[in-house]
Amino acid sequence: MTHINERMATGIVWMITARLVDRGIGMVSTLLLARLLAPDDFGLVAMATAIGGLLDVLGAFSFDLALIQKKNAERRHYDTVWTLNVIFGLCCAGALVALAHPAAHFYGEPRLVGVMWVLSLMYLINAFGNVGVVNFRKELDFRQEFNFIMVRRLGTFVVTIGAAYLLHSYWALLLGMCLGRAITVAMSYIMNAYRPRFGLGAMRELFHFSKWMLLNNALGFLRHDGCTFIIGRYFGAAGLGVYTVSYEISNLPSTELVAPINRVTFPGFSKMADTAQISASYFRLLGMITLLILPVGIGIACVAEPLVQAMLGDKWHQAVPLIAILAVSGAITATQTNNASVWLALGRPHEVAIVQTCYLLILFPALYLFMRRYGIVGAGYAYLTAQLVDVVLEMSATKRLLKFGWGEVVRTVWRPVAGVAVMALAVAWLDARLAGVNPWLRLLTDSGAGALVYMATVFALWFVSARPQGAERFCLRRLKVLPA
Repeated sequence: MTHINERMATGIVWMITARLVDRGIGMVSTLLLARLLAPDDFGLVAMATAIGGLLDVLGAFSFDLALIQKKNAERRHYDTVWTLNVIFGLCCAGALVALAHPAAHFYGEPRLVGVMWVLSLMYLINAFGNVGVVNFRKELDFRQEFNFIMVRRLGTFVVTIGAAYLLHSYWALLLGMCLGRAITVAMSYIMNAYRPRFGLGAMRELFHFSKWMLLNNALGFLRHDGCTFIIGRYFGAAGLGVYTVSYEISNLPSTELVAPINRVTFPGFSKMADTAQISASYFRLLGMITLLILPVGIGIACVAEPLVQAMLGDKWHQAVPLIAILAVSGAITATQTNNASVWLALGRPHEVAIVQTCYLLILFPALYLFMRRYGIVGAGYAYLTAQLVDVVLEMSATKRLLKFGWGEVVRTVWRPVAGVAVMALAVAWLDARLAGVNPWLRLLTDSGAGALVYMATVFALWFVSARPQGAERFCLRRLKVLPA
């Protein structure tokens, strides 16, 4: 187990580094594009990608996860996955072309036809990616995964920003997306020696696990993207653009910091021998995520107004309350993302489907009620409501499988939660006194003060609690403050 944990820890460092660099570049790209393009441009592309996402769901069997979980995967399994990916990509490309005119009529947006035709090219290119790169994760070789991500991101960044500067149009976004997929496919063959062949010899075996993943991915699509259809239909491209950028900024902790951890934990948990080992690793990760990532999400909520003013400009002022609410929801989501990795590693993908269904049964009625009353901001209230209930559902399912007590959960998270509460109060008090100050100075002052208050509170509580084992001690040891 120690060997697996060490490789997981190394993998997490590589994946978080990759994600931070990747999203650092992505965030710079988003901010530059927000200056060069209009909300309408983002909304138009979001309409098309939402339809593409819906098509993704129809074939989202997550065969790569089946290969990772299957300890004795053979060439025929890899060839089957590659062949199915090619078939699916070709079908999606054709479907996007066929749906272009109906979608334009649905949204009342004739420009959508050309956008969807270009998007179909992206699916066509992506269909031929080398499935052999899944072994980077399967064998916990995340240094190669890091290199794979970096080459793709840098190429996409240069093309997208250059095109936006020259065109000042949504076509820049599409050009960047297509080139990014082309680079990914090319690098998948350069970096891995596997050469796929057409074949479907292992299709039945793979579908035993992946049929549940299809359902889970469909439910996940509705969870994350279902409201984009509603917002696009009733609030237009500009309203959808505000929501899309708000969601991306506010969910940075869960999408950009925790997501790379999940790429490591699932293959790591899958290699562990029993639930006791998984439980120990699960709580180690829960403590680290709560300590390091929860305050980032709540911090974004606390500084939403100066953040929008400084980074996006006055034309995005509608995003302030939406970012604040969605950031709280995203911070809570970040603490729960490893639950699904546990369920899948234990061969129980149906647990994901059950929890996702319960979440949606809360989310969509809440979207209807809150958006009628609060407009686009109501989407934030709906997601926050559903997420608060989801915490109890997810932790209950994991508790049943790993057989731990609620007291262990409380002992793991209470100090960071208390620190976040104190931080939020301190930043609110300080920000009220900085009204009218330059937005950049206000943002930096609020952020710095919040970080200091949080760290001081958490480590004061840790000392008062007799310095127990946990995430605080791990961090101090890594920083060489405490002896190993």
